[in-house]
Amino acid sequence: MQNVKCNGWWEQDHLGRQSMDDLQLTFLDGEIYGTGHDIVGSFYLAGVVSAERVTLVKQYIGAHQVDYPGTFDGEGTFQGFWKINDFGGRWFIRIESVESGPAEIIDV
Repeated sequence: MQNVKCNGWWEQDHLGRQSMDDLQLTFLDGEIYGTGHDIVGSFYLAGVVSAERVTLVKQYIGAHQVDYPGTFDGEGTFQGFWKINDFGGRWFIRIESVESGPAEIIDV
């Protein structure tokens, strides 16, 4: 199991780029779990990563959920196009560091 600190953002027309703050992810056997907060509120993330594909769901506490399908480059960068029904925008998450020590490449 790897716990990692990440930085990330999402974009939306008329709001521009919005950061995901205090973003912490845990990787376990191809599954991803995490928490953070942004301009909308606090959220949980859950999903799977397989080869170069990632599928995440962001669940805002007490509110709506957002689908985050995308790609993983194998070296710490996830990106894609978030969506709620037919509405969406770009998103990006980058691994900053591993809690147990310095930043390293994580094989998920």
